[in-house]
Amino acid sequence: MSALYRRYRPQDLAHVVGQGHVVRTLSNAIEQGRVRHAYLFAGPRGTGKTSIAKILGKSLNCQAAAGPTVSPCLECESCRTIQDGTALDVLELDAASNRGIDDIRDIRDRVAQQPVLGRYRVYILDEAHSLTTDAANALLKTLEEPPEHVIFILCTTEPHRLPDTVRGRCQSFSFLRPTPDELVEALHRVADAEAIGADDDALRLVARHAGGSFRDAISTLDQLAAAGDGAVETASAQAILGVVPDEVLTELIGHVVQGDAAAALTLLDRLVEGGQDLGRLIRDLVDRLRLVLLVIELGAPPRSAMLDQAADAAVRDAAARMGEVAAVQLIDGLLDAEASLRSGADARLALEILLIKAARPAADRSLEGALRRIEALEGGHAPAPAAPAPAAAPPPPPPAPDPAPVPAAEPADDPPFAVAPPPAVQAPADPEPVAAPSEPAAEEAAPAAEEPPPAAAPAPPADGLELGPAELLDVWDAVLGRVSPKLRSILNPARPLRLERGAVVIGFPAEAQFQKSSADRDQNRAEIARGMSGALGASVRIVLETLPEDGPPAPPPPDAGTPSAEPVLDHTDEVDPVTREEEFVRSLVETLDASEEDPE
Repeated sequence: MSALYRRYRPQDLAHVVGQGHVVRTLSNAIEQGRVRHAYLFAGPRGTGKTSIAKILGKSLNCQAAAGPTVSPCLECESCRTIQDGTALDVLELDAASNRGIDDIRDIRDRVAQQPVLGRYRVYILDEAHSLTTDAANALLKTLEEPPEHVIFILCTTEPHRLPDTVRGRCQSFSFLRPTPDELVEALHRVADAEAIGADDDALRLVARHAGGSFRDAISTLDQLAAAGDGAVETASAQAILGVVPDEVLTELIGHVVQGDAAAALTLLDRLVEGGQDLGRLIRDLVDRLRLVLLVIELGAPPRSAMLDQAADAAVRDAAARMGEVAAVQLIDGLLDAEASLRSGADARLALEILLIKAARPAADRSLEGALRRIEALEGGHAPAPAAPAPAAAPPPPPPAPDPAPVPAAEPADDPPFAVAPPPAVQAPADPEPVAAPSEPAAEEAAPAAEEPPPAAAPAPPADGLELGPAELLDVWDAVLGRVSPKLRSILNPARPLRLERGAVVIGFPAEAQFQKSSADRDQNRAEIARGMSGALGASVRIVLETLPEDGPPAPPPPDAGTPSAEPVLDHTDEVDPVTREEEFVRSLVETLDASEEDPE
């Protein structure tokens, strides 16, 4: 009694599944008499390479037909011996075992022999990539100009390992992996023919486990049918194949997303104590997280995943709650754990540490962990519904610099640009009606304190500002103090570069592209613009750039920017206070394009 996959191997081209382009080309070549002397069949394992090679041998040598035929009779002696593997005219050789130059010389000596029963002698070299370089070179001349009655068919899963000289002498066919639907349909057909009771979920599990191989899928079905006494159920299939159930994967990823490291470790311990293979667990986790990542990027899992309704909903839920950075890092960590498992290291410890880091980003002190924490603060990958709140909250901060109308009180700490601009200049003009009582004056001061937003963005002064990199660096500290803590952490690696045409150009290092993309979001860019406008006293726009690899440009010497401000502020102990105040007023007048007025 033969195995199922041998009994259900296709016997002619009409029954080949999933390789329509190969079947069509070979059928036309047979009908038109254009059969080549050498073919190269390349593709994944279990996709029908040697099966089609044998079918081609039957079609060329069928004794029931007057010549090569697309539909061999399958009953003549030639067809039966080819099917049984005992034919003298169709020889299947394993190149992995016959890979030396002496083996190829033996083949080269035998090709001169005439066919015994059929019209052609067909040599099928399976695993042809295993041939040594010398053996492949010895085959070249025979492969290029064989006798008219000889046809070579080279089958391989790794065509790139064959020399170009060999590939160039063959007509190549690329065999494709079958689609999930084709695999499930083939399994249904075999199960019905063998009276095997199998539900759809079990067959989908078998197809997924086969990895795109018809042979492996039918062999697995044969094994499960024998274990289940003619019936295949999902639970028993999971146990026999060692596959981690979907609900366990959902639970484990759910603990990680919720930040419950203790629950994740407890579940892992239960799986290991129950005999679960760690390598299989890691591979299944990688497959599930790959689907989560694809949902994050594409919005839906691919059809090839063959998920049931519950698993599909679980994957979408995990994608909605897990950030892109977290998913990528978790997959990278699992791949490292799998590599450590192959090298004999303690994969369980590596997996436990990975689950802790994934569930508690604060425990991960790496740069990737910091990026995850930043992503979590920003609301991650999901569209943040709370984005309008930060946009509405910033108006209160501008009144903070407004109550400081005495600019001379803080010139030593902050540059003159931190002083409230036009509102402070207009303040002396309001108290002109001296005869009015003090209460109305106080009443006018209160609304003035509530109206900074319209006055805090005077567009005209921005074009008149001329600041060098050194002055912008001084202003930068004030800007960082005006933005929210999470935005401040994003801007830490950035530096202001220049002010041009009313726009402040901010540079990010090449290695800080994540922070640059975060800062480039609309709400963050608006908050930076408000902070910079408040610090400069003029409305400005924000432009983000990536710094060259050699880093940001060094700030120019003091005399390249605004010469009057730098030396005075840097050497306050050498300048008379009165002179310093005059210099400060003069620099303020020049910067804001204002004019001095006599307080009298």
